[in-house]
Amino acid sequence: VVAKTEWSAIQAAKALKVTWSEPGTKLPANPDELYAYLKNTKSFRDQVAVNKGNPASALSQAAKTFEATYRYPFQLHGMIGPSCAVADVRGDKATVWTGTQGPFRTRGAIARLLGFAEKNVRVIYVEGSGCYGRYSTDDGAEDAALLSRAVGKPVRVQWMREEEHGWEPKGPAQLEMARAGVDGQGKIIAWDFMDRSFPWTAAAGMPLLASRQAGLKPKGQGNSNGTQCAGQIYEFENSKIVAALIPWVHADETPLRTSNLRAPGDVARAFGSECFMDEIAADLGVDPVQFRLRHLTNNKRGIETLLAATKKAEWKERPSPAPASSGSTASGRGVALSARAGTFACAVAEVEVDKASGKVRVNRITLSHDCGLIVNPDGVKNQIEGNVIQGVSRTLLEEVQFDASGVKNVDWASYPILTFLDVPDVEIVLINRPEMPALGAGEPSINPVTAAIANAIFDATGARLRQVPFTPKRVLAALEAPARGDLEGPMRRARSIKRIFRRA
Repeated sequence: VVAKTEWSAIQAAKALKVTWSEPGTKLPANPDELYAYLKNTKSFRDQVAVNKGNPASALSQAAKTFEATYRYPFQLHGMIGPSCAVADVRGDKATVWTGTQGPFRTRGAIARLLGFAEKNVRVIYVEGSGCYGRYSTDDGAEDAALLSRAVGKPVRVQWMREEEHGWEPKGPAQLEMARAGVDGQGKIIAWDFMDRSFPWTAAAGMPLLASRQAGLKPKGQGNSNGTQCAGQIYEFENSKIVAALIPWVHADETPLRTSNLRAPGDVARAFGSECFMDEIAADLGVDPVQFRLRHLTNNKRGIETLLAATKKAEWKERPSPAPASSGSTASGRGVALSARAGTFACAVAEVEVDKASGKVRVNRITLSHDCGLIVNPDGVKNQIEGNVIQGVSRTLLEEVQFDASGVKNVDWASYPILTFLDVPDVEIVLINRPEMPALGAGEPSINPVTAAIANAIFDATGARLRQVPFTPKRVLAALEAPARGDLEGPMRRARSIKRIFRRA
């Protein structure tokens, strides 16, 4: 439908009688089927990030071994403003106004779609909603270009909320599978970590709604979801870290396309690896910070980042969980450390858990951040604050719900995000290193947030959560069986906004 006014287009679209064809493949019917698919489907590419020593041999000789699995769901980019673009196609030339994250990528996609030379397509960037990877795949621009060519006039395309939630390319689900072995002194001598995730099917080729309907197909099975934040920061004698890309056969015909979402893949891997570190520390009766220091022997920046956050948070040394409380709420603290693209970030989360309802409230996040030379401290702080708020939201609330027919949560009521009333206090410690180059600050600080909250919930309650998001229902299930946690199959043992600027 193309109309002179937005309201006319809405009314005309509602009046259309449409018969939709059935997709050639059905989505998994529920999350359990999804994670079984991730676990059991053969990968099409394995990326080996670390292969040091002989983890298999070390595991067989370890005094005690551990194993755990962690689940991370599909999530939305959730742009506050849905996709929007204006296109003016005249003859063999096109001009497009859009908030794309990749103007040259969008130019190439539109040129291919229209059969134009790239030099005849002009893309003009216009400030749009925060998109966090969503505009790597610019559906609105393609839609507008096709419609403008069809009617011979400039066309503005604006998706509705249910279209954006339902059809945007999502951040892919991931499964983190971890094994480790410790010696008689409680030091990890074997680390075996596998990340199983779906690739970015949308970002790898062409958007679904325009290009694919025009008969164009993506090239390859998708782009990598990365390998970072899986334990590389620690000094293990024997370590293997692999990221396995699992083919997502549903991407062509269903709303569950995949694309890069802020800190692609890293949040889930940090969730798995940093919770696993805490699980081992708790079993050994060791303070979580001291346990990390035990394995950061020569990692100066990692040590200083860890100590900066825990000092500011006034961390008191003791094992987790905390002594049981008799009140209706339980309080706890948790820590997590990660590194992305050379930038270190450490989060300390302080939470309260309502034992009756299962609701988790994050009261404070203290985050230290080492991104080398800091050129604009205020800009770095702004990035950290946004990362923390989005990280808390993704941890406690966000999960794409679907069944075999499609996505179910297509509005803010069914896909809630963090509200102003639930935003925690955020305290920041910046570590400036003038002797180093300036490194990234746009994404690293979101990575430790989920793991820190999970570890804080365990500290408060003794219940381990291994599946995001930490909804009241999942928390209550874990509280009922804290030794098991929220997933079937516990960790198995084979054998006995304040800110501080700091210059390093």
